This record gives sequence, C-alpha cells and structure tokens, in this order.
Amino acid sequence: MSFIITLIALGFIIFIHELGHLLAAKKAKVGVTEFAVGMGPKVTSFHFKGTMYSLRALPFGGFIKAKGMEDLEPCPVEEDYREKSILSRASILVAGSFMNVLFGYLMFVFIFFFVGQHQLSPVIQGVSDGSPAQEQGLSVGDEILRINNQPVTNVQEDIIDVIQASNGESITLDILTGGEQIRVTLSPKKNEAGVPLIGVSFQSTPRPVGLGSALQLGVKKTAQVIGQSFKGLGLIATGKANVKELAGPVGIVQMASSQVNRSFVSFLSILAFISISLGIINLLPLPVLDGGHLLFLLIEAFRGKPLSSRLQTAIHNVAAACLIALMVFIVFNDIISWNDRSLIMETKQ
Repeated sequence: MSFIITLIALGFIIFIHELGHLLAAKKAKVGVTEFAVGMGPKVTSFHFKGTMYSLRALPFGGFIKAKGMEDLEPCPVEEDYREKSILSRASILVAGSFMNVLFGYLMFVFIFFFVGQHQLSPVIQGVSDGSPAQEQGLSVGDEILRINNQPVTNVQEDIIDVIQASNGESITLDILTGGEQIRVTLSPKKNEAGVPLIGVSFQSTPRPVGLGSALQLGVKKTAQVIGQSFKGLGLIATGKANVKELAGPVGIVQMASSQVNRSFVSFLSILAFISISLGIINLLPLPVLDGGHLLFLLIEAFRGKPLSSRLQTAIHNVAAACLIALMVFIVFNDIISWNDRSLIMETKQ
C-alpha cells in the first residue's frame, strides 16, 4: 500500500510541474491543445477555452501539449510558442521548476506550522552495535556537552555536522554520564554512503512555531535542499559520488515509501525534498530537459536567430538516446542496490 501512495504522490509532483507550464503558457497566450492529469489511455475529458482537459487511466503525473512546442500542427501565429518573445518562452520553461520549488517550500511551511520545529537534544537516545560510540562505552542517556572543546548549543550544527565533516579523523567528546563528566576520543566510521558517523541517535522533540517563523524556516529549509541538490550534482559531475547514492525512479519510490511507514511528516518531508530537487535538476542545461530548451533560447538570444530545426532535432535525439541509456543504468543500479540502500536508510547517526 505504501508503494501505491508513494507513486500517486510522486505523480502529483509531476502534475504540479506540468501545471506550472500550463499556467505560464496561458499567461503568455500560447495555445494549449491538451492538459492531461495522469498518463495512459484517456478516461474522460472536456474542453474549456480551446484546451482539452483530460483524465488519464494511470494516476501518475500529467502533461501539456502547447502549440508550436509539443503540438507542431499548423496554428494561428498569436498562439504559436515559437512566435513568442524569448522572455515569454523562458518563463514557460522555468514555470514547471518554479512550481516544484514552491510546492516543496509550502510543504515545509505546513510541517513547521502544524507540527513544529524538531529540536534535537544532545542526550543520546540510541547507540548502534559495533559503532565507535559503543566501543568507547557511550550509552543511552549520556549527554554530549562539548565536541573538540567547543560547547554544544545546536546538535545539528555542533555535533552532527562536525562529525560528518571530520572525514573520519579523531574527535574528542566531553560526556556527562551518571552525574560525572568524562572525555573520550573516537574516530567516526564511514557508512556505505561514505558519510562519517559515530553510531548514535539523539532525542528529538517538536517545538511549536508561529506562521511567521514557519514561513522563514520554510525559506531556510528550501535553500538548504537547493544547496544539497547542487552539491550532489557536483559530486556526480566530479565522479566523487558513490554509485549506490544515485537513485532513479525505483530508488526514489523505495526511499519515499519507507517514510510512509515511518511517519506522515517524514513522508511529506521527503516529498518536499524530491519536488525541489526535481525542479533544480530539470533546469540543467541538457537537451530534453527544460534547461536544455533554455540553453537553446540563450543561443538564440546571442545569435539573433534560433538554431535550425534539423540541428535541434538531431541534438534532442542524441540526448534522448543518452538519457534512455542512463535511465536503464540507473534503474539497474536501483535494483541491485536495493538491499544496500535499505541498510543506508536504516543507519543511525
């Protein structure tokens, strides 16, 4: 059941993306032949102001057919996408990603406002077997007072981020245990994803926040996800990313569905993350993606005229073939990495 819920939710994220294109196309007065909710065979449809709105059999995603873009049939000049200004066309292309980022932001705001901001406590809630923490005698109930002689005021920034940035080098912890303070030195171990960990989890309690704070925290969280997306793309581009970290459709469904069983809030959080990441990735200057179309517009702006239709088609065909090959590899990797990814998701800090 969790897989079905996840597929529908991911389909909704794609629907949001296509809705952004639709709204921008309508604003630019580009003719839209069809806007579909879902994929596959058409179940029912109706026409409104020149556009057919259809419901498809598979409740996953959606698409639009814009005149002069996806729909290349002859059409009035005033409705032709190709006859619009570069700025208007660019706004249509960017709108899908904008909606994805906006959706993710609103999800984060919803979580902060109705659930609150989770505040991590430096008190240890769990210790993993065989971890550096267990080897040094740390146990549930111990409190980390200082790390590398720096007092702990924020668990995420002062403990987790420091550990993950250690690259496995030794760190010192001042611990309050049984009413006594002790100092231990340990070396974090990297997990399957290459992230240094000491093998502990921390207590977490939600702290209520007002609407104003929720809006601000949503901006901060969204910016953080965007930063993580670019960082991940950088690691992939430089070959520093572990192949097991590359998640395609199967891997995304696996990760998201695992959060359904964990908690509704965790599920919403990962959907927000996926939506924002999808928006960023789709703007990469690669043919087939919206970013590739934006690149062609940039070339057109500098040349004063677009590339020939034949050249654009050839570039898109080559890119599509490469993309299909990449997707086959990623899906294959998703399948063979299923168990390893499950272990990574279960790993505690």
